[in-house]
Amino acid sequence: MKKTAGSWTLFFCFALIVLQSEKALAQFVEFAPIHQERFHKGSQNTISSRTQAANSLPFWDDFSTGIDTLRWTVSGASYTETIGQNPPSLGQILFNGVDQNGAPYSLQIRDQGESDFLTSKPFDLSTLTPSQQGSLYLSFFWQSGGKAEAPDGRDRLTLQVLDGQGNWNTVWLKPGGEDPDRTVFTQEIIKILPEWQHAGFQFRFFSNGRQVGPFDSWLVDYIYLNTGRSEDDLDYRDRALTQRNQLSLGDYSAYPLELLQQEQSGLWTQVQNEFLNLEDRFRAMEYSIDIEDSTGNQLLSVNSNTPFDPVPNSLERRTFLSRDFDEVPVPSTETDLIARTSLTSGDDFLFQVQNGDTTRFSSVDYRVNDTVKTVFPVRDFFAFDNGSADYAAGINQRAGQLAVRFNSPEPVYLKGISINFSNASQANQAVDIVVWDEIDQSPILVKESFIPAKVPGQTFIYYELDTNIRVSGEFHVGFSQYSNDFIHVGLDKVNDHGDRIFYDVGAGWVQNEDVKGSLMIRPHVSLAPPFEEAVAPEAGFRIYPNPVVNQLHIDGKFAEIAIFDSFGRQIFLQREQSDEGEIINFEGQRPGIYVVNLFSESGTKSFRILVNR
Repeated sequence: MKKTAGSWTLFFCFALIVLQSEKALAQFVEFAPIHQERFHKGSQNTISSRTQAANSLPFWDDFSTGIDTLRWTVSGASYTETIGQNPPSLGQILFNGVDQNGAPYSLQIRDQGESDFLTSKPFDLSTLTPSQQGSLYLSFFWQSGGKAEAPDGRDRLTLQVLDGQGNWNTVWLKPGGEDPDRTVFTQEIIKILPEWQHAGFQFRFFSNGRQVGPFDSWLVDYIYLNTGRSEDDLDYRDRALTQRNQLSLGDYSAYPLELLQQEQSGLWTQVQNEFLNLEDRFRAMEYSIDIEDSTGNQLLSVNSNTPFDPVPNSLERRTFLSRDFDEVPVPSTETDLIARTSLTSGDDFLFQVQNGDTTRFSSVDYRVNDTVKTVFPVRDFFAFDNGSADYAAGINQRAGQLAVRFNSPEPVYLKGISINFSNASQANQAVDIVVWDEIDQSPILVKESFIPAKVPGQTFIYYELDTNIRVSGEFHVGFSQYSNDFIHVGLDKVNDHGDRIFYDVGAGWVQNEDVKGSLMIRPHVSLAPPFEEAVAPEAGFRIYPNPVVNQLHIDGKFAEIAIFDSFGRQIFLQREQSDEGEIINFEGQRPGIYVVNLFSESGTKSFRILVNR
């Protein structure tokens, strides 16, 4: 059967009901993880002979910079920085029952089988000496479930190696079930026997479980293959940051630039992160935390070479915080603030000393996981989410409504609303974009719209509002749906503001208590009304009223007028002279945004006009 977008979506939702019936009975439902792809810089979409290049020893990858497609062939497996619990470093590989497009491998609900694969590029092991052949080991960390759904007893994670005859040999297998602790990453070390070592050696991980959706999840991290090892070689001269920086202004993970100057003092949280000492010895370390602009210029030094006290013990995991700070220098234009945390740990390249000579291996650089950069947007919107949809959530009720509560410290005008509708197969479904002042009262705006198809790399859909809406204090933004299908909205599980989510499935508004996280819905605001009388003093133009209902007055001297509708098409409207200029008749035109171009001796001036009925 060919899997069309519509068919797999319907089947996936049905599978959710059958396989997660307890959740599906809830009125506001969280769905399994969203497929993420983050490729190592320089490897994504590389089309050259390098994409087929062989790996070499020593081989090490902790995925802290993404998936390197020069090292790996990926089939269905995805990248995550948030689903693993207590990982050895930032970034893991997630295995479950959906392919690289986020679609299930099968539409048969009970189908069980192989799903995601992570396969190494080849290694030439034919030149190893007998001593090297006998001391070649592969180690890795794994976790069952993490924050996703844990595999059951029928599921398994498998490691195989490719021998010289082209056969894949299973060298390690872990079944699911209740025994594995979903909060612990367990390290394994496997001896690679001489009979498996040849010029085209490869190894691969793959999952086996339900193929109908993102269930039965496994995580793999911190893979190391090298000679000169033993079965006890399980620690590393490495100190690693394990998570994104956590930083907010009040409850917000993004804040409008126009409000930052007056509203930031004393509201910043401390920057939080965590390290893991992977070496079996204590290590004196320091950390630095800076706030930078998007070009890397330092705006604020929060911590500079601050020593960890007490000195980190062997194999210790520790959460740490920055010092308190009240304000960040306000950028002159909308930008992203970057919270940069770095360790000074003495980490360096892997090295070995032989006969008094030191050899450093550039393929194993333990410094790559010592720095983490996290974005805090300072633009025109509020956000509770961190910009990454780890999961999705939604309701399945025709005429049902979903809203997020925000709070503005001073009166602002809403310009638009951004929503991460995370299921690409739901494009072209109709929705109403809605704004409420009080959630239990009638909306102050309802805008008919739809879910458009996203372009590659697009996360949010922006819905521009076509009228001036002034809000102050608490207000709510969201949507109403026309379908009984679950409309998937991105859910950030790192920042938990689930109490800001409200839903109405026909019995009145309910404040969410079950789903943890932040819905990816954002209001865009400005201090001035987006639509107002347009004035260009240098050209002597005055255009009013804006919004316009019937007649638009244009005062000033100009040679010609060109008017374009919201689709970019030039339209020709009835015009008449006035004492100050001209009057344009918009009567009968569809509501929406129009552009008026005025041509004069000083050049062309463009004005955006809202037609309101």
